[in-house]
Amino acid sequence: MSGPVLEVVWSSRRRDLERASALLARHGIRSRHSRPRRAEGILRVPEEDAERARELLRVELGPGGIVAASEAAWFRCFACRRPLSLGAVRCPACDAFVGDPHGG
Repeated sequence: MSGPVLEVVWSSRRRDLERASALLARHGIRSRHSRPRRAEGILRVPEEDAERARELLRVELGPGGIVAASEAAWFRCFACRRPLSLGAVRCPACDAFVGDPHGG
């Protein structure tokens, strides 16, 4: 099953992720945020909305949590471009090796 490619646009604490998601919703941009077990998580939007979302977040919430497009590439599989979970070693969609098995 294939859905839209999601791009990471924001990284911050859970409270700020929820605030950022609500802001984007008010502007008609769908988003999905992680529910971090630790202090920080990520917010993803459809790839075609990523630049607009970054600009809205920058203007409304400041640059603190913005994830640049070049950094966002680290959250997608290089082979099939599917979104990856933090710490993934293999892509769940195509099984490509994407991470460091020794990483913490």
